[in-house]
Amino acid sequence: MSFLVVRLAVTHRIRDGARPGLAARRTLTKPLPRAGRPRHDSPAQPGSWLSYTAAVTGGEIMVDDPRKPEVRGLLERHLVFCLSETPPEHSFALDVDGLLDPKVTFVSFRDGDAVLGVAAIKELDAAHAELKSMHTAAEARGRGVGRALLGYLLDTARARGYRRVSLETGTTPGFAAARALYESAGFTPAGPFGGYPRTGDNTFYSLAL
Repeated sequence: MSFLVVRLAVTHRIRDGARPGLAARRTLTKPLPRAGRPRHDSPAQPGSWLSYTAAVTGGEIMVDDPRKPEVRGLLERHLVFCLSETPPEHSFALDVDGLLDPKVTFVSFRDGDAVLGVAAIKELDAAHAELKSMHTAAEARGRGVGRALLGYLLDTARARGYRRVSLETGTTPGFAAARALYESAGFTPAGPFGGYPRTGDNTFYSLAL
């Protein structure tokens, strides 16, 4: 099994198909495969290089398997958090089975053996993708993990040729940091998409690429 890896350390050179989007300088890249192909068949390609200076002091982003015990543990914390903030009928966080959908690419941020964050991108159609399962471990917040994951997924979306990325998140104060992160990346409030209902518990954002 091979993994697509982005190392996040100051002035590292990366061989990969997409950058994390943090003060990066692109030299040569190859797009990541579209959703629908196996999610673990994306090794780095020789000659595809990336150079950047990142705000994160260490760690790596990789295409990962949500069934791994250490990953599942953080996903369970994510689901508990979402259900503590949003009524179950309006909570749309994906469980492990949902993240195994062939249209979903799931990634983790790791520092050694520790999983500090997770995120996913789901293809809705050839031009539109959705961000899912963005979560940073409480003990890792403030290190730029969420911003690195967001930048990585947006670069993946651009490399695949999507024209728009959308997301759904909660409206309570517990989601305030997430909303601020999305807004700082250029997302703007939008209407429901992809079959989501309009409720007081959910809010929607979109970014044209």
